[in-house]
Amino acid sequence: MMYKMLALDVNGTLLTDQKELTPEVINAIRKAHQAGVKVVLCTERSYDGVVKIAHDIGNQFIDYAVCFNGALVKDARTHTTLSRVNLTKEDLSYLYLLSERAGCSVHFDDEHSIYTPNQHIGKYTIQEAYFNNAPLYYRNVYDLPENFVPSKAIFSEEKFKLDHFIKQLPKEFFSRFHAAKSGPNFFEILNSTASKGNALHSLCERLDIDQQDVLAIGDQENDLSMLRFAGKRIAMGNADKSVLELADEATGTNNENGVATAIEKYLLTK
Repeated sequence: MMYKMLALDVNGTLLTDQKELTPEVINAIRKAHQAGVKVVLCTERSYDGVVKIAHDIGNQFIDYAVCFNGALVKDARTHTTLSRVNLTKEDLSYLYLLSERAGCSVHFDDEHSIYTPNQHIGKYTIQEAYFNNAPLYYRNVYDLPENFVPSKAIFSEEKFKLDHFIKQLPKEFFSRFHAAKSGPNFFEILNSTASKGNALHSLCERLDIDQQDVLAIGDQENDLSMLRFAGKRIAMGNADKSVLELADEATGTNNENGVATAIEKYLLTK
């Protein structure tokens, strides 16, 4: 079967642990695009955090970017916003109070910047700003700029502390937001309608592509909605247990050119 869309997670999937693209992965993606496959980067990163990756692969080989775990969808060729859903200022106040009670770091992202209400800025907040190529500001949660439109919030902490914090969250939290871990140290909070799966669904409707014609590759909990939507579900060899259980098959790890292996097997083999 020839798939028409390739949905690729970025961190832990497309990139190595050193946050690098390998020549093998770049070459495989280019070949897939040249074979007529629409290439979609699906990531927790901002669009600014995707631009360099697209440039390194070759801008002409990347068609769309699903950013902020589905809260923002961009046409990667024209940089046009196709859809977006946001959190509210009331949401941020609520999330800040939760973080204060638990002593957990929190920060808020819009398209171009990151704000944190934590005076002692957490190291994972700094890491997030670095990899998204985004300016980082300290600002009281009740004194955020009027034009700040938050696409997502992130609780970040050491894994044990973060997992304990998540278990203590009230039931109302999970009905109010869509939330998922994007790595051991990050718990991402979105508008309840935002997910990688919902974003891909809308994109496929726009392009008249059947979901059975989508091949998705991921590694973390925030990839589950994307994988559930796809006709072919591939887990990275380094994937979280929940992803491995859902996937049709597993490929190599992100340090073993797993994406290239999967592309060669399912998109390039006649």
